[in-house]
Amino acid sequence: MGEVLAGYTIERVLGSGGMGGVYLARHPRMNRFVALKVLNDAFAADAKARIRFDREAALAIELDHPNIIPVYDRSGPEDPALWLAMRHIDGGDAASLLTGAGAGLPVEQTLRLITDAAHALDYAHSRGVLHRDVKPANLLIEHDLRVGERALLTDFGIARTLDDTATHSGVLASLAYTAPERFTDRPPTDHRADIYSLGCTLYQLLTGEPPFPRTGQAAVIAAHLNDPVPSASGRRRDLPTGLDEVIAVAMAKNPDGRYRTCGDLAAAAREAVAARTAARARRRVTSVPTATPEKAPAGATTSPIRPTASAPKPVVPKPGHGDRLMSRRRLLIGGAVAVPVTAAAVTGVIALVGSGDRPAGRGSAATSDDVLTGHTDQIRALAFSPDGTSLASGSLDRTVRLWDVRSRRPDGEPLDTGHAVQSLSFSPDGLLLATAGGARGDWATQLWDIHTRQLDGRLLDPGTATSIDATAFSPDGTLLAVARNAPGGLGAQLWNVRTQQLDGPQLDTGIAVSAMAFSPDGALVATGVGSGTGSTVKLWNVNSRRYLPTDLTGHVDKVVSIAFSPDGTLLATGSLDTTVRLWDVRTHLPAGVLIGHVGTVFSVGFTPDGTRVASGGMDKTVRLWDVNSHTRIGQPLQGHTDQISAVRFSPDGTLLASASYDRTVRLWNVSATH
Repeated sequence: MGEVLAGYTIERVLGSGGMGGVYLARHPRMNRFVALKVLNDAFAADAKARIRFDREAALAIELDHPNIIPVYDRSGPEDPALWLAMRHIDGGDAASLLTGAGAGLPVEQTLRLITDAAHALDYAHSRGVLHRDVKPANLLIEHDLRVGERALLTDFGIARTLDDTATHSGVLASLAYTAPERFTDRPPTDHRADIYSLGCTLYQLLTGEPPFPRTGQAAVIAAHLNDPVPSASGRRRDLPTGLDEVIAVAMAKNPDGRYRTCGDLAAAAREAVAARTAARARRRVTSVPTATPEKAPAGATTSPIRPTASAPKPVVPKPGHGDRLMSRRRLLIGGAVAVPVTAAAVTGVIALVGSGDRPAGRGSAATSDDVLTGHTDQIRALAFSPDGTSLASGSLDRTVRLWDVRSRRPDGEPLDTGHAVQSLSFSPDGLLLATAGGARGDWATQLWDIHTRQLDGRLLDPGTATSIDATAFSPDGTLLAVARNAPGGLGAQLWNVRTQQLDGPQLDTGIAVSAMAFSPDGALVATGVGSGTGSTVKLWNVNSRRYLPTDLTGHVDKVVSIAFSPDGTLLATGSLDTTVRLWDVRTHLPAGVLIGHVGTVFSVGFTPDGTRVASGGMDKTVRLWDVNSHTRIGQPLQGHTDQISAVRFSPDGTLLASASYDRTVRLWNVSATH
């Protein structure tokens, strides 16, 4: 060793294969090691291979995700060899973990690795990049002191853009994990080929061998095309049978039969394991007589609930393939049954019985108490009054409607704001309501007197704002923070509520603020900032108006919702990257990731006791999470027909309100989940 290539000093060989070798090399100017991947000379001598390599290397360098190995540098047009310089990970790969694992890795470890890989793949797919060589050997293992063991996906060297027209003649990936459509003359493969390969990887991590261990390439290809997906639980008795269905869906011969995203696959695997754990817990407790649907104990899911003769027969609509997959997953591995509740169905009450993926001993039943209608356009904002007697909803129809929570009826006439309402907040004393938003140049922030239903003073002039995405009162009610984004003035304005003047220096984020919240003690303001390539959460000292030096980083796309826990120790954030993240406010370190939504998480909120988080998103569902275990409580709350824009708990924690683009507000009775 000691040879120099492109300025890098080669230290030793890390691995080799049909395409070339990987070396541990020292950077010529920085005192650090890199993994230097060098392709065989035959590729460098092929003009077409050079063009393809340059394109694929450019794609790989653009990928910026915590679960993807970053590419630092690559060969230029004049280099005699084709090479990539990547971050070096010294923890081996998932294939090496299997070497000493016998019949497979522990289930929880497998789920962590698959979830990390799923995040990486969904991120790449969202940017038009396929991997096409997903396998255990390409999952590198890093031991991080903050989050423990994690997987990083490497070797995007054969990635293609989603509009690639190559067919089976261009297949270079390992045959043991290759989707069947890549061996045929079907239309070009898409991201679902990577989902298939991730399913194969899941099977191998659980069992210790690939799904089709055949002798000879022709036999492996034939198995991918024709053989049924093997049963993982048949090879390893301690595995829940629900994982067999997860793998079967991921490895469906027809791409239309697979999960929509890799994240869906990972979430389904977790649900299957959690359902088995909960079923075991139920078997350990004293059995109880079968109850009628109206009187069933919270969380009872040991047998299907049969509607009485007076109940309407459930109608199962014909789903599209995405809905079919989700329904199939819920029925086969969720362990839950959703049924109408006899006479209650007439009044619009729907019981949602938990799937068993909740923590043992926690209930999961939630009921939809009522649907509040009246808005004529999308509802974007919700707020409970501090005493819990009123609920305000703000809409793009330029009105705010106030609802009497007890009677579920409108409380007076709607407030005609004159602007589309994107955000609203009650003052801590409940006397004022702040509304903000707009469209096409009519952005405004207003303060309303709740008793008179009239404007309290003048408009708070946002200037040349291009958006106002969030408002928040300080806990003492003296300040109103407004996320005002405008050319030359990106950040949050702080208004003195009494004088209705700007209060001292502002929070200059330098980038658009999409979410904002005060800490319960009023000392901090959290702002979500970011773009399509990543996002951070900044914490600001309210007194100094300066941000703390350590950002909260981890989301890979824009943060659009923020909430502090009632005691101020935790922060929850929702993002375009489909996850909810929990943060330790004191240490600024990650405290957990909540995975399950499909699409953007538009709103998050804590229960008053801080033990649970609610989230609502693009997938039209509301989800409840246990803060300590980071697991979902019961099944997603369904009923809205469009994406969820806001979720809010009542001050006493018994109700959860959700607002949707479908122009309705739903009230959910969540007291049974305590």
